[in-house]
Parts: sequence; C-alpha cells; structure tokens
Amino acid sequence: MAFESIYALVEAHLKKRVSTTCLDVGSARGYWIDQMASKIPSTQFTGVDLVPAKRSQKSRTSSSSSSSFEVHDVNGGLERYQASFDVVHVRNLTQGIQRFSSCIGDIAETLRPGGLGVFIEWDYQVYNSSRVAYTFSQATFDPSRRVVPGFQAPSFGRPSSSSSSSLFLTPSSAGSSSASTSSSTSSSPSSPFPPSFPGSGGRPTTSTEQIPALVHFLRAVVRASTAAGSHISSVGHLGAFVQRTYQFKDVQVRDVWVPVNPQPGCDPQERKLAAEFRPAFVGFLNSCSPLLLSHGGYTATELSSLEDAARIEIMGGKVPMYVRFICVTGIKI
Repeated sequence: MAFESIYALVEAHLKKRVSTTCLDVGSARGYWIDQMASKIPSTQFTGVDLVPAKRSQKSRTSSSSSSSFEVHDVNGGLERYQASFDVVHVRNLTQGIQRFSSCIGDIAETLRPGGLGVFIEWDYQVYNSSRVAYTFSQATFDPSRRVVPGFQAPSFGRPSSSSSSSLFLTPSSAGSSSASTSSSTSSSPSSPFPPSFPGSGGRPTTSTEQIPALVHFLRAVVRASTAAGSHISSVGHLGAFVQRTYQFKDVQVRDVWVPVNPQPGCDPQERKLAAEFRPAFVGFLNSCSPLLLSHGGYTATELSSLEDAARIEIMGGKVPMYVRFICVTGIKI
C-alpha cells in the first residue's frame, strides 16, 4: 500500500483506547473504512460524502456494525460533527471543494483535543522517473477551436513513420515551467492541440521526453474544475493550510510517490503497486467525463480522443510516469 506508513499512524492512534471514533471525509464507496475496520473492529467509523455510498453486499456485511455512511456536503460546514472524533481522514477532496483552506479549518473542528488529522491530496501533475514534472510553455488544448483532433497513439521512444509524428519536449527542471523543443518543427494551425501533443509533428528522442497525453488531460481537469468553482489549484498549499488553522501541533508534510508506469528495472514491489493503482487511475479518467463535457468545453468526440490517448499511455506501460501525493498529519491542540 502506497500510504502504509501514514495509515500505520492512524491504526496506532485508534488503538490507544478501547473505544474510538474516526471520520472519513469524502468516503466514496467506503473502501478505506472497510480496510481500517477490519484491523480495528472496536472503532466506530463514519463516512461522509456528497452522494450516497454505493456499497456492495459484502462490504455492508463485513463492517455493518462498526461503520455508518451519511450524505453531507462539506462545503456547507461540519458543525454537526464538532469535537466528535479521535481521527479524521481526508483524501482526494480538493476537486469538489470550493473553499479549501476554510474547509480544512472546518475539518479540524471535528477532532477532539489530541486527535489525529490526516490529509492526503495529489497535485494533478505527472512526473518522469527522476521525479521531475512534465511541463511545457505552450497552452493546453483549447476546445473553443472547433476542430476535431486527429492524432495517433504515441510511439514513445521510436521515430514515427508518419509524416505527422510528435514533438518531444524535455521535462522541466524543478521549479521551472519552460521546456526545450525541436526547432525544426512547428505546429499545424488546423490542429486544436498544442505542438507537444502526440501526433502534432516532430521526432522523438528518448522515452521520457514526450509530454504525455495524460498531462493534457489533467490540465483540462484542473481548468474545468476551477470553472465549476473548485479550489483544486490550491492543493500545493495543503501543508500551509493545515498549519494556518492554528489547531494542530506536530504538523508533518511528506510526499508519497505512486507509480503509474514504473521505470524499467524497478523492484517487484513498485511494479505490484503500479499494477494495483492503474485500474483506479483509469477509473478516475472515466469519472471526469461529465465534468469535462459540462465545464471543459469539449465535444464528446474531442474528449473521447483525449481519453483514449491517456488510457493507452496508462495501460501500455511504456512511458515511466509517477504521481505525487502530498500527505499532511497533525495532532489537534
């Protein structure tokens, strides 16, 4: 498990007393609660989410006595849960939050003094095997240009036999938003995708230098989420937001790297983690379709093309790609 060390803290904290309580904010289908309830049956778990939890019969049976699920929009506050829990767990919540910093303050209020707060968010970026973010100076696909994209699946690390291959950009250095490009290639004015998108022209050099379609997809998700009112772009300030509630002590911020496609020659554990993570990641792509159609400006044809290219990269396993989760823990004062 990618977050094993983080959840070991949760387990240890909940085992300090015979009867403890835990709140999972954004509990979705309750998978995390099921995992933790199997280890700590004496703890009462409460999951809250914007929509009812779609629980399988097995899940309902296995943790029915130690867990409950409620429908609640955390954007409206959490006063009803004030000072009620020994642990609060928050993971992948920013996409649906309108006031992220204020929401963290509301979540802190649900803890009893001495309670453990766990906040885990990912930054919606893709990194190469050196943990350097893929980035570029050109704008991402602009769906307002009503041209149906006509790119082909990327052939990473190999020259393309087509006259319309790909322009490869070098991943940015840490903290930089620039990227080096091939000076002999220019973008086609008829294409709605930027020059770095697969199939827009150029020639590959190495397997880690192309800007993946997944990067463009995630940029689109951030743009559409922001248009829908989300505070998604503030995830990089998670640690500061937790500290500035002035409700926590011993605040620790750490990065957890999860492989989508691990680099060649990695250890078996990393390959196993990637294999477990990829289906969930593809599921995330699929779940973003309504958002991108309603707030991203895409037609169904354009979105399908982008999703297909990103899905090929994820499941093809040829390009090393990693994602970063920012994990923050703190003890309620």
